[in-house]
Amino acid sequence: MADDAGARTQLTAVHGPPELSGGEQVILAALRLWAGLRLSGEAPQPCVRRLMAEQVSDRAGAIFVALMEALERQTRRPLQIACGACSGYGEDEQRLIVACGVSRVDMRTARALLVPLVSQPEPVAIFARALNMVLSHEGLDLPVRMTDGPRPVCGRPAGATLH
Repeated sequence: MADDAGARTQLTAVHGPPELSGGEQVILAALRLWAGLRLSGEAPQPCVRRLMAEQVSDRAGAIFVALMEALERQTRRPLQIACGACSGYGEDEQRLIVACGVSRVDMRTARALLVPLVSQPEPVAIFARALNMVLSHEGLDLPVRMTDGPRPVCGRPAGATLH
């Protein structure tokens, strides 16, 4: 099942910077797949959700699709997304990935990162935080990269069941 972290297959299609964590690599792959499908005129939702479900969980797929739909509804300009074969990543990709990472500890910074991309950053930042939490639950923590201190721990009690 997709929720089983041990059964997760490795991403091979993404060629992002090697310094990115596993969670960041998954987000980058999904962003690039979304953009590629949009450019080819296809609806990205089913394919991207399936990718996220295979790599992380169905919840992560649903939240990522909701994040991208919220972003597209109010985008200020076309997003600059690198092709899947690029080894680096663009400023818009960085903004989205970092916003997902910092949203867990600082929503103000997450919103500020999203302001150049969307007219109302709050809904996108909320989805970014939800995606962060699901990735963390699945063992793919997103680094905050704001300080050298320890990362915050999940706010739910150990062993809590999520429904």
